[in-house]
Amino acid sequence: MKKGLFYISITVIICILTFTTNIPDLDLWARLAVGSIFSHTGQVLKHDIYSYVPTKDLWIDHEWGSGVVFYLLVNHFGEWGLFALKALILLAIFILFIKIIKLQTNQEAAGIFYFIFLGFSLLPGIANLLRCQMFTYLFFTLWIYLLEKLRCQENKIIIWVFPVSMLFWVNLHGGFLAGIGLVIIYAIGEFLNRQKYLKYFGVLALIIPVTLINPYGLKFWNYIIDASLMTRPGILEWAPISLNGPFHIIKGFNIHVYSGFFIFTLLTILVGIKLYLQKASLDWARIILVVLLLYLSIKRQRHTAFFLLAIPALFYHHYVKLFEPLWKIIENHLTGKIHKAWAVVKYSFGYIFLTVIFVFMMPRISGKIFVDPAVYPVGSLEFIKQNNISGNVATTFGWGSYAFWKLYPQCKVLIDGRYEEVYPDHIYYSAMQFSENKGDVQEIIKKYKTDVLILSKRKYSPADVLTFTDWNLVYEDLSSVLLLPKDKIKDFYMYPDYNNPIYYKDDLSRIIY
Repeated sequence: MKKGLFYISITVIICILTFTTNIPDLDLWARLAVGSIFSHTGQVLKHDIYSYVPTKDLWIDHEWGSGVVFYLLVNHFGEWGLFALKALILLAIFILFIKIIKLQTNQEAAGIFYFIFLGFSLLPGIANLLRCQMFTYLFFTLWIYLLEKLRCQENKIIIWVFPVSMLFWVNLHGGFLAGIGLVIIYAIGEFLNRQKYLKYFGVLALIIPVTLINPYGLKFWNYIIDASLMTRPGILEWAPISLNGPFHIIKGFNIHVYSGFFIFTLLTILVGIKLYLQKASLDWARIILVVLLLYLSIKRQRHTAFFLLAIPALFYHHYVKLFEPLWKIIENHLTGKIHKAWAVVKYSFGYIFLTVIFVFMMPRISGKIFVDPAVYPVGSLEFIKQNNISGNVATTFGWGSYAFWKLYPQCKVLIDGRYEEVYPDHIYYSAMQFSENKGDVQEIIKKYKTDVLILSKRKYSPADVLTFTDWNLVYEDLSSVLLLPKDKIKDFYMYPDYNNPIYYKDDLSRIIY
């Protein structure tokens, strides 16, 4: 019964993490477009067709496989297919997490509260409908488990799982580099530990050639190396981690979204100090892993997920030992019925806490995808569509993928989230100036012969809009304003009501090529 209750609770946690976010990620539309093209033509596009500015000669889409998976799911199962995929990936990650803990302790898994806190800590990386890096999170956790198994035993079957899984990973997301990095860390660590390390180099010899099995061949590696070294200015998740935010606002309280990461980091540092004082034998594989993942997490917020997928599982038994003196002090002062009551409270606290969270989150749980008009310019795009306006549409970096998903081939866009895949650096920086309302934006739209402007109300004030003297505002919705050149404005337009819920849904399986 305890085991059943535990796994039911894990399922509840996964449901909360899956169904409390039903707003599509800004990049999902580009992935679906790629999936639509492949599904209907059997081809992976190697040149851009969605933008009107100069683009790279070769479009290397490191997430093309994810787009195919996403599109096939929505084509056969509707929007529920995306929710189901996210839930299954999270379930697999949690099961692997449990297995990694059992490898370290040879005991039962951690308590349910630990997994509640883990889920909360992972939120910055998974607080979206579905993104391609979910595949990287899955394979990264799987490889941690496999590498830990290899430390315990020689197993040829385990070794062959690496190249087989890499074949999928390399075509689903560029994060496969994290897997190669893991194997290198374990190889160096075990060498320094004076343990058997050659098997890890054997794994490297198997997986490196597999990375060449992709639509782009060796050129794929040129792109991956360049992309991994990019600074990505203006993208928050690629910025260094900061104590100044962002924050969750829960019942009026500001809680840093990386609070879980900070706490796990503190616990890990305390474990390190304790082991140092006890003069414990050094495990270089763990030391290198902690230091490198901590460094990458501080340098790039996006990388905190890797720290949280590895360290809390590998160090769980050390965290427990940190609190053992406290539990002993409490239990030594309890007798009789109070001691029994404490045991019940200690066991049931996590389940009670999860119940409270579930009740609190129930109003936000939804199995319907919602294109939020506060996030997307749904009205402005409908205005273009219904009035059959064609041409070059300049909109923000974040809205570009949604714009070409809705309007191609009727319209092309200035910029979108595929920036490092498609756009040269000088184009990206110019487009970002327009997107962020910095620099001479009017010169940019003239240079690239823009026909329609969709400006974000967050970036452009009413006074800013008035500076576009050759343009007139013809429509606005909750999040955007739409401008057309004065000499191209017609006498009559249809004005869609952006408050109509019909515009908050989208045909995720439409054909776009």
